[in-house]
Amino acid sequence: MGIVVRQSLKAGLGSYIGVGIGIVNQMYISTEFLSVEQLSVSRLLVENSILFAAFAQLGTPIIANKFFGKFRDDKAGHHGILPFMLFLPFVGGLVFSALYWACSDAIQSYFSGESPMLVKYHFLVIPLTIFWIYISVLESYCQNNARIAIPSFVRDVYLKLANVLLIVIFGVGWISFDLLQYLVVASYGLAVVVLILYIKKLGKWYWRFPDRSILTRPLFREMLAYGGFTILGGLGVNLMLFIDRTMLAGERGLVQAGIFIIAAYIAGIIEIPRKAIAQISVPLISTALANGDYVHLRTMNQKSALNQLIAGGLFFMLIWASIDDIFFLIPKGQTYGEGKYVVLFLAIVKVFDIATGLNSEIILYSRWFKFATAFIVGTALVGFLLNLWLIPLYGFTGAAIATALTTLLYSVSRMTFVWLKFNILPFTFKTAQVLMILLVIYGISLATPAYARTIVSAMAMIALRSVIIVLLLAVLILHFRVSEDITALVDGLKKRWLRSN
Repeated sequence: MGIVVRQSLKAGLGSYIGVGIGIVNQMYISTEFLSVEQLSVSRLLVENSILFAAFAQLGTPIIANKFFGKFRDDKAGHHGILPFMLFLPFVGGLVFSALYWACSDAIQSYFSGESPMLVKYHFLVIPLTIFWIYISVLESYCQNNARIAIPSFVRDVYLKLANVLLIVIFGVGWISFDLLQYLVVASYGLAVVVLILYIKKLGKWYWRFPDRSILTRPLFREMLAYGGFTILGGLGVNLMLFIDRTMLAGERGLVQAGIFIIAAYIAGIIEIPRKAIAQISVPLISTALANGDYVHLRTMNQKSALNQLIAGGLFFMLIWASIDDIFFLIPKGQTYGEGKYVVLFLAIVKVFDIATGLNSEIILYSRWFKFATAFIVGTALVGFLLNLWLIPLYGFTGAAIATALTTLLYSVSRMTFVWLKFNILPFTFKTAQVLMILLVIYGISLATPAYARTIVSAMAMIALRSVIIVLLLAVLILHFRVSEDITALVDGLKKRWLRSN
C-alpha cells in the first residue's frame, strides 16, 4: 500500500473520529457543563479567530500548495521554502494584531451592551488567531511532504478532545471559567508545538534562507498576488460561516447566539457526506476539465448531485423527524429548543445546496477560477447586509433566514454559472424520483403514536424512526434503481457474499 493511500486512510479515520467527538461535545458536553452564555463565548472566540486567520495568514497555505513543486528537493532543504512559509504569516499576524488592538475600543463598544461577558475575553482572539495561522501553515507543509495523518489527527481529534476534557474539568469545578479559556488557548499553542516536533522528527525542518535563484522577484510577486486573491476567498467563506452568530451576540446577546450556534451545528451535520464525495471527485473533475471532456463532467456532476441529495435527504429526515426528541435529550434543551425552526430553515437550504452538485469544484478548477472567489465575496457581502437588517428585527430567526437566503443565492449563482459556461445542470428525472421517495418516507415517519416523553422513550423513538427511515430509503432507492453507484455497490457486495459462502 502506497504512502499516499496509507496517509489518506489514516487521515480519513481521524476525520470521522473528530466528527464523533464534535457531535458528543456540541450536543451534550458543552450544553451540559456550560451555560448558554459561556457556550457562546467559547465558540465565538474560536470561530472569530478562524475568520481572522483567513486574512492574517496572507494566503500562505494556498501559496504553498500551488508553488511548493518549484522548491521541492529534500537534498537542498526544499530550497528554503519553510522559513518563507513561516515568515509571511508572521508579518500578517503582526498586522492583524495591530489592527485588532487599534479597533479594540470599537469592538468592546459593540459587544458591551448585549454581550458584556464576551468583552472580558475578546483579546484572546489574538493568540488564538496566531495559533490557527501556524496550525494551517504547518499542516500545509506536512501535506506537501505527503504527510497528512498526524496533522489531520491534531486538528480533528486532539483539539476537539482537549476541548472536551477541559470543559469536563471545568464542569466538575476544578477550574474557573477564566482558566478554562486560557487553557483552551494553550491547547491550540500546544498543537503548533506538536506539529513543529513532528516535522523535526520527519527530518523535514529545513532551516535555510530561500534560494534566490528560485524565489525570484517575479515569482515572489506572483506568489503574493495569488495569495492576496485567495485571501478574499478565505474571508468570504468564513464570513458566510460565522458572521451571523457574531452579529447576534452584538445585537441580541449571548443567549440568542448560543441557541443559533447549536441549531446551526445540528443542521450542519447534513453536509458531512458532501465533503467525502467532493474530496474523491476533485481529481476526476480536474482531469475532465483539462481534457475538455464536458460530457464526462456532466455525468459526474449529475451522479454526485444525486448521491449527495440521497445522503443529505437521509440526514435531514433523521434529524427533523426526531427534532423534538433531540432537543428533549440535549441538556438545557428547553432553551436550545427555541431554535427548532432555525434547524429547519438551515437544513432545507443545505439539502438544496448539496443537491446542486459540485459546482464550486468545477469553477475552481476551470479557467474561470477567479469567479469562485467573486461569488464567495459577493454572497458574503449580501449575507452581512441581510444579517444587519434581519437580526435586529427577528433575532436568531432573522439570522437563520439571512443565512438561508445567502446560501440559496450562493448555490443558484454557482449552478447558473456552470450551466451557462459548461451547459451542465445537476438535476435529472432521477432527482424528482428521489424527492418523491423522501417525501413519502417523511410522511410515513409522521405517523408516530402519542407517547409520554421521557429519556428512555425519546431515545427509543429516535432509534425506531431512524431504523424505519433508513430501511425504507434503502429499499426504495434499490428497488427503483435510482442511483447507479449505490446499486453497483450493493450488487458488488452481494456477489462477494455469495462467493464467500
